[in-house]
Amino acid sequence: MHLDDLLPPIIPLLTSHHHSLRGFTQLLLYKVLCKFFPPISFGALESTTLEKKSFEDLKEYLAKNSDCARLRASMEGYLDAYNPYLSATPTGIFVNRVEELEFECVPTSLMDHVLNFLNDVREDLRCSMARDVVTIKNEGLRIDEQHDSQEASSLPNGSNSQPAEYASMDFQKKFTLSKHEKQDDGLSSFMGLNETLKQLLETEKEDQLVDQLLQSRLVTLDRIRSSRQNIILVASLIDRIPNLAGLARTCEVFKASGLAISDATILRDKQFQLISVTAEKWVPIMEVPVKSLKGFLEKKKREGFSILGLEQTANSVPLDQYTFPKKTVLILGREKEGIPVEIIHILDACIEIPQLGVVRSLNVHVSGAIALWEYTRQQRS
Repeated sequence: MHLDDLLPPIIPLLTSHHHSLRGFTQLLLYKVLCKFFPPISFGALESTTLEKKSFEDLKEYLAKNSDCARLRASMEGYLDAYNPYLSATPTGIFVNRVEELEFECVPTSLMDHVLNFLNDVREDLRCSMARDVVTIKNEGLRIDEQHDSQEASSLPNGSNSQPAEYASMDFQKKFTLSKHEKQDDGLSSFMGLNETLKQLLETEKEDQLVDQLLQSRLVTLDRIRSSRQNIILVASLIDRIPNLAGLARTCEVFKASGLAISDATILRDKQFQLISVTAEKWVPIMEVPVKSLKGFLEKKKREGFSILGLEQTANSVPLDQYTFPKKTVLILGREKEGIPVEIIHILDACIEIPQLGVVRSLNVHVSGAIALWEYTRQQRS
């Protein structure tokens, strides 16, 4: 028997989450068990092995299961009509059917007509290709013969002693144009020159339009940059895509001047783009790996930014009691561990969001959004 090869891949599918797959697996397994395990008497059941008893119980369950019985009633005719030797062929896919169930298929005679037609067309095509090969070969030989005869007749005094290159060396050195031909040539040259000048002028106009468009876009970008707030949100310690996408969206809404993340390739992630709703196209996003975070913060401090951390520490200032400097870099910690100690030591201050509940833990994206809104509120007032 082939049960050793058949059952191991089928049995796990009995508990599949996909309803159709689970149903068809039950139906298939029931067919297999009915074929290999015919009904046995109660007395013989006591002397059978545990493995056979398990299969008998499984068969009995599938036989009495209402869903499996309903599926058998609707599909049993099609399964009986399936012939692995015929149905697996291209012809069998179309002609295999159950007459009494009016299964939608084509008659066998029609399929024979289709096959005969395809065979005839294939034979005609093969013959046509063979004829084309012969024709092309004959045409090539004829062209070569004509070329050789032309070279022989072009030699002086009818002699065949001169080399073949003579024909290409014999040409008229002087060309004389008539009066009308000279006028036409001068006119065509003048018209050609005008056409060239017209094209150059059009190209120049297009270049000017492109320059104006680029200049307009640069002015627009400068205006957008100048309207952004002087706060940079640093999310390099965060690695979960939904949080990063939500922070990008929040930074765009409140016009933060930048969002720092550890890996810029995440911007191409489908989940990130779905949550951020194109925010990454409008907010400046910079790549600051974790190993470069300390150097980045020290550089910003030299540029006049205040380095703040959103973290619960012994010296944290409540968010509603803190006055944000205009030039601020706000660092968010990891989802569980928070901000590392070596980064906390270089911060100018730590701020925390006052919490009243029992859990006393906010999602990092929510925390960043609350802090960014408070900064915006203070700058607006």
